[in-house]
Amino acid sequence: LLFFDGHSSHINTGFLEFCISQKIIPYCLPPHMTHRLQLLDVSVFSPYKHQYQKELTRRFESHEYGVSKDNFYEILMVARRASFSCENIKSGFCNTGLVPLDRNIIISKIQA
Repeated sequence: LLFFDGHSSHINTGFLEFCISQKIIPYCLPPHMTHRLQLLDVSVFSPYKHQYQKELTRRFESHEYGVSKDNFYEILMVARRASFSCENIKSGFCNTGLVPLDRNIIISKIQA
């Protein structure tokens, strides 16, 4: 199952043939709803941004000022470990109403 927005640059014959050959089910999200239904935005990237900011704040409070080439990756990894979890990814599917399919959740997001 592959979720994508319906932008014309994403859909072409080659894409559909590839999906068929690889037994991938393409699922086009409703127009103008991807910001509410993209499960990674909902469940992973938002917590990732929060955790990154939290780690920067923690370092600032312990007088470790600034982001440099030496500590950038370390800061990212702290945020990644806290946000890129199986639990967060699974919750994204449920919270967006995509898997299992829950029309009530999807409709509530359309009306929001």
